[in-house]
Amino acid sequence: METDSASDASVDVVRRAYEAYAGGDVAGMLDLVDPDLEWTFLDPSVENPEPQVCFGRHELDHALRRRESRGLRTELQEVVASDGDRVMVVTRTPGLEAYRVDRRTDLNFDVVTVRDGRIVALRACRDRDEALALLRG
Repeated sequence: METDSASDASVDVVRRAYEAYAGGDVAGMLDLVDPDLEWTFLDPSVENPEPQVCFGRHELDHALRRRESRGLRTELQEVVASDGDRVMVVTRTPGLEAYRVDRRTDLNFDVVTVRDGRIVALRACRDRDEALALLRG
């Protein structure tokens, strides 16, 4: 997929945010997140979960610190740019499968929206196909 400077900038913001978090720097990650973040997540402990929406950087901070308290660390596996401000992120969280109904994988697929150098939306997807459809949508 060919990228332009806007999508390159979005990829850079996403990489920096996820790498900060992977390195244990939650505050550094949150510096790249808009205070009014819209975050849609899927509860891994529920079979076929309905998307749940949270608002505000503080909600993400709470969730990330809860993961951290469980000893879970997220590893960035892949970043895929779109033609615009969306980026697909594939991460791996070793140990997360213990909290999932579907324990076959520890991969996560998210689509992140970046505007003005900040992450403004984060959408968890069920699988790669859903993430790619949202990325291209």
